[in-house]
Amino acid sequence: MKTRSPQPLLTGLMWAQQGTTPGTPKLRHTCEQGDGVGPYGWEFHDGLSFGRQHIQDGALRLTTEFVKRPGGQHGGDWSWRVTVEPQASVQEILLPNMAATMSSGPPIQDFPC
Repeated sequence: MKTRSPQPLLTGLMWAQQGTTPGTPKLRHTCEQGDGVGPYGWEFHDGLSFGRQHIQDGALRLTTEFVKRPGGQHGGDWSWRVTVEPQASVQEILLPNMAATMSSGPPIQDFPC
């Protein structure tokens, strides 16, 4: 996910579920037409400071939400929440995530994820 700001925060999420089908779980990081994920999409957003999206992937319903609070030395504080609701029996769920900034200049600040 990336906002429409001049120095956007870029976030990403991968997920995998075990227990729904035999074999190695499929690690996902995108939703594409024809890949068996869906429905998915933004419930609401303004492209800059808040949004909520839902992703239905088999027995999982993922919801991602973000909000930016203005202020501070670097343009604001970000909060990002991921909620996973199993719709059936799921043994394990893996949710690695990442965050980075995009800029044409030097890095603004390192921050822990």
